[in-house]
Amino acid sequence: MSAILRLGDPRLRAVARPVDLAAPEFPEAVARLHRALAEFRAAHGFGRAIAAPQLGIDLRLVAVNLGDGPRTLVDPEIVWHSGETFTLWDDCMCFPEVLVRVRRWRSISVRHRDEHGRVHLRERLPAAESELLQHEFDHLDGVLAVDRAEGEPAIVERAAFDRERERYAAMVDPPPM
Repeated sequence: MSAILRLGDPRLRAVARPVDLAAPEFPEAVARLHRALAEFRAAHGFGRAIAAPQLGIDLRLVAVNLGDGPRTLVDPEIVWHSGETFTLWDDCMCFPEVLVRVRRWRSISVRHRDEHGRVHLRERLPAAESELLQHEFDHLDGVLAVDRAEGEPAIVERAAFDRERERYAAMVDPPPM
């Protein structure tokens, strides 16, 4: 299984560097990301995306699979965000045993390249995808969900959350549509 860095590893705090598509290590970095995402999902039952820094890869790369097949986002950037925000319980592969209450923009627009260098603009994404990508893009800048913890309790053990889902659901905004 691919080694996902754990909370406390200083490499998670580094700002990732832009991608050189011609670099010889680029194809293997993409393959490692997608392999790690698939392995984590199989082992834990959740996981929709992973950022390269989570594997100690110092590149602005994100692998995503929302059930419609794998996608690679190269040098992604948020080019617009809604004024509206919402709170949610966020989880992370770097600390899968806890959830963190965070605030995210309800919608974002993202520009990125794919692994072939083609530019894509994905506009006004739905809340669920917007919050996911905000989480992953934070990783590219060395920011973790625990840095964005909001309210009390801001961090909860997954086991406690699973035992009292209704209680914790009442502490955040209704699930995004």
